[in-house]
Amino acid sequence: MDIGREIDSMPFRDDLNDEEYRSVIECARIREYKKGSLVYSPENECLGLIKVLSGSIRAFMLSEEGREIVLYHMNGGETDLLSAACVINQITFETQMVADSDSTLLIIPAACLAGLKQNNLALRCFIYEKLGERFSDVMKLMQTMLFTRIDRRIADILLKSGGGELRITHEELAGAINSSREVVSRTLKDMERKSMIKLGRGRIIITDRAGLEDI
Repeated sequence: MDIGREIDSMPFRDDLNDEEYRSVIECARIREYKKGSLVYSPENECLGLIKVLSGSIRAFMLSEEGREIVLYHMNGGETDLLSAACVINQITFETQMVADSDSTLLIIPAACLAGLKQNNLALRCFIYEKLGERFSDVMKLMQTMLFTRIDRRIADILLKSGGGELRITHEELAGAINSSREVVSRTLKDMERKSMIKLGRGRIIITDRAGLEDI
């Protein structure tokens, strides 16, 4: 892939002078990650700005009990800066990132960003704007976890599947809504008892769409 072409597509490209542009081109790199590979953790290098060129990345936090709390997913074309905690001193919580599928990322290292943002107001604004968007995503997630019932969260995912059947395990569904497998299984059994769904091995069949919509 052409690094120059990818940098040219970034929103802040026109605000870089020639020297800054050359600096970004020289330090940017493209990395490939296999499905399940760790992309970033606080113990590893500070990545900086990442752009997903292909594939899908999952950002999450781990509770003290080791339970994964998914913060958001990133797909092709999306950018992220929460892996740049060493660039923004105000970031105090730690995230991890894993490749949900074979993925290719464009990475502009934190060291490169740190130098540029001091003198380039447009780049600095872009960084804080992206961070604001991600924090908004995280706040919406926390609001859902705190105030939305489990059955509503499950019904929402089932309805968004678009068909009459969703191939997903109870474990995967629990991860998707940041709950435990036991709670999800209990809720699904209750939905099945009310004839809203039918459970199969690794799949959920919707039998009463209107009932799910009522939830």
